[in-house]
Amino acid sequence: MRQAEAAATGVLASEGSEAARGPVARPSSRWPRWPWDLPLIDAAWAAFALVNLVAIFLLPRWETVPFHFIWVSLTIVYGFRVWRISPTLWTLALVIGSTGLLIARAVSLGAQPLDELTEVPLMAAMFLAMMAHARRRLSAMNEVERISAENLEVLERTHRFVQDASHELRTPITVALGHAELVHRSLEDLVAREDARVVVEELMRLRRLADRLLYLATSDGTSTTLHLEDVEVEPILVDAIRRWTPTPRAWRLGRLDDVIVRADTDRLALALDALIENAVKHTTSEDAIELSVARREGAAVVSVRDTGPGIPPEDLDRIFERFGRAARPGGVIPGGVIPVGVIPVGTGLGLSIVRAVAEAHGGTVRVQSSPGVGSAFDLVLPLGDDASGTAARAAGPTAGSAPTATAGAADGPVVA
Repeated sequence: MRQAEAAATGVLASEGSEAARGPVARPSSRWPRWPWDLPLIDAAWAAFALVNLVAIFLLPRWETVPFHFIWVSLTIVYGFRVWRISPTLWTLALVIGSTGLLIARAVSLGAQPLDELTEVPLMAAMFLAMMAHARRRLSAMNEVERISAENLEVLERTHRFVQDASHELRTPITVALGHAELVHRSLEDLVAREDARVVVEELMRLRRLADRLLYLATSDGTSTTLHLEDVEVEPILVDAIRRWTPTPRAWRLGRLDDVIVRADTDRLALALDALIENAVKHTTSEDAIELSVARREGAAVVSVRDTGPGIPPEDLDRIFERFGRAARPGGVIPGGVIPVGVIPVGTGLGLSIVRAVAEAHGGTVRVQSSPGVGSAFDLVLPLGDDASGTAARAAGPTAGSAPTATAGAADGPVVA
């Protein structure tokens, strides 16, 4: 009986694991119209049981072995089949009646003692317990299947909503932003001009958030959504510095190797802006932010370093998660003039965008940080002549100590 129950449990667990992957069509043999639609396994068991009944009839003194063969085989077959209630009860009644009559005959012939009749209700009770256990487990598996299907539907609806909403928001935001910028430039009153600037900044914030949500919703973690080409990294860094220069930081260009990567220019600029934005949010006007690119171990390493308060060690593992944010040591408040098209949004999407872009290019992103010293983010990408990204993927995320406040200052010019 224990072997039979274990077999039934294993089969039902296998069925449940398939159900958890999503809704599937039930085959007609799962619930057979027994005995009219007799599957092979049921027919084989019926023949086996009939042979054992004949053995009990012909060999009443040896009825113990075929008797238990019938009941154990019934339990095993039920574990694999899990018939409906009606055919199961009819089968059970037939087995109880036939085995009970044959044992009663053996007792009447003096081949077996009278207490042998107690074996029939005992085996029937054990089968009923097994049946109840199997049906409870099957009900649980069906519930898992139902919940999995509902969760999948909810995820698909959420994905479509985020994609549609972010896409539909871009047009009205762009139109409103254009009018707000015209109003801002045309106003002469300082108070009204400042109010218009706030409107422009908030609309830019919304536009950037919509762009990020759209990217996350459409990103599948592969390069199929990218427009790959050979891209020189240095002009992208210089352009980023130019756009962010109005923000009061000590902007620096560090090491600038002659590096060409196989990348999507727009996505690369998006990731770089997210790294710079993160540095701006966690630094003050007295801090330095340095951009650099180097060729290391067959890969291009684009670095954004700052001399801010750093990231607590307990936050390093989750800062690249969507909506994951690190605490700001010392209560640093971001400030400064916001460059056109780039707004620190504080949504927790920026670094997840960086990781998504890096992985889509076959690369990775890593961070080195120590509280009170600063942080360094490295975007590791495959070179233009090595698009497979083997070298980039070999460099895994690490956490260590940040560079000193003057790191890289001697390698390049101070922009601001």
